[in-house]
Amino acid sequence: MVSKILITALAALLVSLTFVDTHAGSIAGEVRFSDAPPKPALVKVSKDQDYCGETLPNETYLIEPNGGLKNVVVFIESAPVGKVADPQKENFLYNDGCRYFPHVMAFHLGEKFKVKSNDPKLHIPHGYLGERTVFNLSLPFKNTTIEATSRIRQPGIMKVVCDTHAWMLGWVHVFDHPYFAVTNDQGAFSISDLPAGNYILKTWHEGGGTMSQEITVPESREIRIVLEYGRKP
Repeated sequence: MVSKILITALAALLVSLTFVDTHAGSIAGEVRFSDAPPKPALVKVSKDQDYCGETLPNETYLIEPNGGLKNVVVFIESAPVGKVADPQKENFLYNDGCRYFPHVMAFHLGEKFKVKSNDPKLHIPHGYLGERTVFNLSLPFKNTTIEATSRIRQPGIMKVVCDTHAWMLGWVHVFDHPYFAVTNDQGAFSISDLPAGNYILKTWHEGGGTMSQEITVPESREIRIVLEYGRKP
Protein backbone atom coordinates (compact mmCIF):
# COMPACT_ATOMS: atom_id res chain seq x y z
CA MET A 1 0.00 0.00 0.00
CA VAL A 2 2.85 2.36 0.90
CA SER A 3 4.67 1.62 -2.35
CA LYS A 4 1.48 2.34 -4.34
CA ILE A 5 1.09 5.73 -2.64
CA LEU A 6 4.74 6.60 -3.34
CA ILE A 7 4.39 5.63 -7.00
CA THR A 8 1.23 7.76 -7.34
CA ALA A 9 2.91 10.75 -5.71
CA LEU A 10 5.99 10.36 -7.91
CA ALA A 11 3.83 10.17 -11.04
CA ALA A 12 2.00 13.37 -10.06
CA LEU A 13 5.32 15.11 -9.45
CA LEU A 14 6.66 14.03 -12.84
CA VAL A 15 3.52 15.30 -14.58
CA SER A 16 3.88 18.64 -12.83
CA LEU A 17 7.56 18.94 -13.74
CA THR A 18 6.77 18.16 -17.35
CA PHE A 19 5.11 21.56 -17.72
CA VAL A 20 7.72 23.68 -15.91
CA ASP A 21 9.22 26.09 -18.44
CA THR A 22 12.34 27.74 -17.03
CA HIS A 23 12.18 30.35 -19.81
CA ALA A 24 8.53 31.23 -19.28
CA GLY A 25 7.40 34.84 -19.23
CA SER A 26 4.52 36.61 -17.53
CA ILE A 27 1.88 39.27 -18.10
CA ALA A 28 0.95 42.01 -15.64
CA GLY A 29 -1.33 44.95 -16.11
CA GLU A 30 -4.60 46.58 -15.38
CA VAL A 31 -8.03 47.07 -16.89
CA ARG A 32 -9.52 50.55 -16.77
CA PHE A 33 -12.86 52.12 -17.52
CA SER A 34 -12.10 55.16 -19.66
CA ASP A 35 -15.46 56.97 -19.62
CA ALA A 36 -17.58 58.42 -16.85
CA PRO A 37 -18.67 55.52 -14.63
CA PRO A 38 -22.15 54.14 -15.32
CA LYS A 39 -24.70 54.55 -12.55
CA PRO A 40 -26.75 51.36 -12.61
CA ALA A 41 -29.91 51.21 -10.54
CA LEU A 42 -29.88 49.46 -7.20
CA VAL A 43 -31.00 45.84 -7.17
CA LYS A 44 -34.53 45.56 -5.78
CA VAL A 45 -35.08 42.82 -3.21
CA SER A 46 -38.38 41.00 -3.62
CA LYS A 47 -38.20 38.39 -0.85
CA ASP A 48 -36.83 37.97 2.69
CA GLN A 49 -36.49 41.74 3.10
CA ASP A 50 -36.28 41.23 6.86
CA TYR A 51 -32.79 39.83 6.33
CA CYS A 52 -31.72 40.86 2.81
CA GLY A 53 -32.90 44.49 3.01
CA GLU A 54 -34.98 46.45 0.51
CA THR A 55 -32.19 47.00 -2.04
CA LEU A 56 -28.67 45.75 -2.74
CA PRO A 57 -25.74 47.29 -4.64
CA ASN A 58 -25.50 46.65 -8.36
CA GLU A 59 -22.13 44.95 -8.89
CA THR A 60 -22.01 45.06 -12.69
CA TYR A 61 -19.55 47.98 -12.80
CA LEU A 62 -17.18 48.24 -9.85
CA ILE A 63 -14.77 51.06 -10.70
CA GLU A 64 -12.22 52.56 -8.32
CA PRO A 65 -11.47 56.34 -8.36
CA ASN A 66 -8.55 56.02 -10.78
CA GLY A 67 -10.63 54.03 -13.24
CA GLY A 68 -9.56 50.49 -12.34
CA LEU A 69 -12.29 48.00 -13.30
CA LYS A 70 -12.91 45.04 -11.01
CA ASN A 71 -14.20 41.60 -12.03
CA VAL A 72 -12.74 41.47 -15.53
CA VAL A 73 -11.65 37.95 -16.50
CA VAL A 74 -8.37 38.07 -18.45
CA PHE A 75 -7.16 34.93 -20.20
CA ILE A 76 -5.16 33.44 -23.06
CA GLU A 77 -7.30 32.15 -25.91
CA SER A 78 -6.29 28.73 -27.32
CA ALA A 79 -3.71 28.50 -24.56
CA PRO A 80 -1.05 25.79 -24.22
CA VAL A 81 -1.82 22.98 -21.79
CA GLY A 82 0.36 24.26 -18.95
CA LYS A 83 0.45 22.82 -15.45
CA VAL A 84 -2.20 20.32 -14.44
CA ALA A 85 -4.88 21.49 -12.01
CA ASP A 86 -4.29 20.98 -8.29
CA PRO A 87 -7.10 18.62 -7.19
CA GLN A 88 -6.68 19.77 -3.57
CA LYS A 89 -7.20 23.48 -4.25
CA GLU A 90 -10.61 24.64 -3.06
CA ASN A 91 -12.70 27.35 -4.72
CA PHE A 92 -15.73 28.67 -2.82
CA LEU A 93 -18.79 30.50 -4.09
CA TYR A 94 -20.57 32.03 -1.11
CA ASN A 95 -24.20 33.00 -0.65
CA ASP A 96 -23.53 36.07 1.49
CA GLY A 97 -26.04 38.75 2.36
CA CYS A 98 -28.37 37.49 -0.38
CA ARG A 99 -25.64 38.04 -2.98
CA TYR A 100 -23.03 35.78 -4.53
CA PHE A 101 -19.47 36.37 -3.40
CA PRO A 102 -17.30 36.63 -5.31
CA HIS A 103 -19.57 38.09 -7.96
CA VAL A 104 -17.14 36.87 -10.63
CA MET A 105 -14.71 34.01 -10.07
CA ALA A 106 -12.53 31.67 -12.12
CA PHE A 107 -10.80 28.37 -11.50
CA HIS A 108 -8.92 25.59 -13.27
CA LEU A 109 -10.96 22.54 -14.30
CA GLY A 110 -9.96 19.74 -11.95
CA GLU A 111 -9.78 21.90 -8.82
CA LYS A 112 -12.45 21.61 -6.13
CA PHE A 113 -15.57 23.77 -6.35
CA LYS A 114 -17.80 24.27 -3.32
CA VAL A 115 -20.88 26.40 -2.65
CA LYS A 116 -21.52 27.65 0.88
CA SER A 117 -24.29 29.69 2.49
CA ASN A 118 -23.49 32.33 5.09
CA ASP A 119 -27.17 33.26 5.35
CA PRO A 120 -29.96 31.92 7.61
CA LYS A 121 -32.29 31.74 4.60
CA LEU A 122 -32.94 29.00 2.05
CA HIS A 123 -30.81 29.44 -1.07
CA ILE A 124 -31.00 27.25 -4.17
CA PRO A 125 -27.93 28.06 -6.30
CA HIS A 126 -28.57 27.09 -9.93
CA GLY A 127 -25.64 27.09 -12.34
CA TYR A 128 -26.12 27.16 -16.12
CA LEU A 129 -23.65 26.59 -18.95
CA GLY A 130 -25.60 28.12 -21.79
CA GLU A 131 -29.08 26.65 -21.41
CA ARG A 132 -27.89 23.49 -19.67
CA THR A 133 -28.10 23.04 -15.91
CA VAL A 134 -24.71 22.19 -14.42
CA PHE A 135 -25.74 22.17 -10.76
CA ASN A 136 -28.88 22.86 -8.75
CA LEU A 137 -28.24 22.79 -5.02
CA SER A 138 -30.29 23.33 -1.86
CA LEU A 139 -28.66 25.25 1.00
CA PRO A 140 -31.38 25.45 3.68
CA PHE A 141 -29.29 26.57 6.66
CA LYS A 142 -26.46 28.93 7.52
CA ASN A 143 -23.02 27.32 7.04
CA THR A 144 -24.40 24.60 4.75
CA THR A 145 -21.67 23.66 2.25
CA ILE A 146 -22.03 21.42 -0.80
CA GLU A 147 -19.21 20.28 -3.04
CA ALA A 148 -20.11 20.49 -6.74
CA THR A 149 -16.75 19.45 -8.20
CA SER A 150 -18.08 16.30 -9.86
CA ARG A 151 -20.69 18.33 -11.75
CA ILE A 152 -18.08 20.57 -13.44
CA ARG A 153 -17.04 18.48 -16.43
CA GLN A 154 -16.05 21.04 -19.06
CA PRO A 155 -14.69 24.59 -19.35
CA GLY A 156 -16.95 27.55 -19.99
CA ILE A 157 -18.77 30.47 -18.39
CA MET A 158 -21.42 29.48 -15.90
CA LYS A 159 -24.21 31.87 -14.99
CA VAL A 160 -25.37 31.27 -11.42
CA VAL A 161 -28.79 32.35 -10.20
CA CYS A 162 -30.81 31.47 -7.11
CA ASP A 163 -34.15 29.74 -7.52
CA THR A 164 -35.50 31.36 -4.34
CA HIS A 165 -34.08 34.90 -4.80
CA ALA A 166 -34.58 36.12 -8.36
CA TRP A 167 -32.10 39.03 -8.15
CA MET A 168 -29.08 36.95 -7.19
CA LEU A 169 -26.51 36.59 -9.96
CA GLY A 170 -22.93 35.37 -10.16
CA TRP A 171 -20.48 34.24 -12.83
CA VAL A 172 -18.09 31.29 -12.65
CA HIS A 173 -15.45 30.87 -15.36
CA VAL A 174 -13.89 27.42 -15.70
CA PHE A 175 -10.69 27.02 -17.73
CA ASP A 176 -8.84 23.95 -18.99
CA HIS A 177 -5.49 25.74 -18.58
CA PRO A 178 -3.91 27.93 -15.86
CA TYR A 179 -3.41 31.13 -17.88
CA PHE A 180 -6.17 33.37 -16.55
CA ALA A 181 -6.85 35.97 -13.88
CA VAL A 182 -9.67 38.11 -12.48
CA THR A 183 -8.96 41.80 -11.89
CA ASN A 184 -8.88 42.95 -8.28
CA ASP A 185 -10.35 46.08 -6.66
CA GLN A 186 -7.81 48.27 -8.48
CA GLY A 187 -8.34 46.58 -11.84
CA ALA A 188 -4.95 44.85 -11.68
CA PHE A 189 -4.14 41.32 -12.86
CA SER A 190 -1.18 39.03 -13.52
CA ILE A 191 -0.66 35.77 -15.41
CA SER A 192 2.60 33.92 -14.77
CA ASP A 193 4.63 30.98 -16.14
CA LEU A 194 3.40 31.48 -19.70
CA PRO A 195 5.68 29.93 -22.36
CA ALA A 196 7.24 32.52 -24.66
CA GLY A 197 5.32 33.09 -27.88
CA ASN A 198 2.55 34.96 -29.66
CA TYR A 199 -0.94 34.82 -28.17
CA ILE A 200 -4.42 36.31 -28.21
CA LEU A 201 -5.14 37.91 -24.84
CA LYS A 202 -8.87 38.07 -24.24
CA THR A 203 -11.00 39.80 -21.65
CA TRP A 204 -14.58 39.30 -20.47
CA HIS A 205 -16.69 41.72 -18.44
CA GLU A 206 -20.30 41.25 -17.41
CA GLY A 207 -21.39 44.64 -18.76
CA GLY A 208 -18.64 45.45 -21.25
CA GLY A 209 -18.51 42.14 -23.11
CA THR A 210 -15.34 40.69 -24.61
CA MET A 211 -12.21 42.22 -26.14
CA SER A 212 -9.07 40.66 -27.60
CA GLN A 213 -5.54 41.79 -28.33
CA GLU A 214 -2.48 40.16 -29.90
CA ILE A 215 0.52 40.00 -27.58
CA THR A 216 4.05 38.62 -27.62
CA VAL A 217 5.41 37.10 -24.42
CA PRO A 218 9.24 37.16 -24.29
CA GLU A 219 11.41 34.51 -22.61
CA SER A 220 11.99 35.03 -18.89
CA ARG A 221 10.49 38.52 -18.91
CA GLU A 222 7.32 40.30 -17.91
CA ILE A 223 5.23 42.42 -20.25
CA ARG A 224 2.88 45.09 -18.93
CA ILE A 225 -0.45 45.84 -20.53
CA VAL A 226 -3.19 48.39 -19.95
CA LEU A 227 -6.62 47.51 -21.34
CA GLU A 228 -9.62 49.81 -21.50
CA TYR A 229 -13.35 49.43 -21.50
CA GLY A 230 -15.75 52.29 -22.17
CA ARG A 231 -19.42 52.96 -22.59
CA LYS A 232 -21.04 50.94 -25.35
CA PRO A 233 -22.17 53.03 -28.35
